[in-house]
Amino acid sequence: MTYEEAPACDRHDSQVRLQLRTMHSDAARPDVLVGLFECPECGHERWLPMKTSYEESEAAISAA
Repeated sequence: MTYEEAPACDRHDSQVRLQLRTMHSDAARPDVLVGLFECPECGHERWLPMKTSYEESEAAISAA
């Protein structure tokens, strides 16, 4: 994930980008990868689902 693809912190007026800290599989949905993102300015953390190249390749295969 590039800096431009990182989500913005919703606690700031400006576009402060969150930084990825760790990645985990979702306990409720083990096939979903989630990332723990943290704001470098205020420390706010958010769990967000992550897209992987595996998901993109599976979508391409099922679409064919």
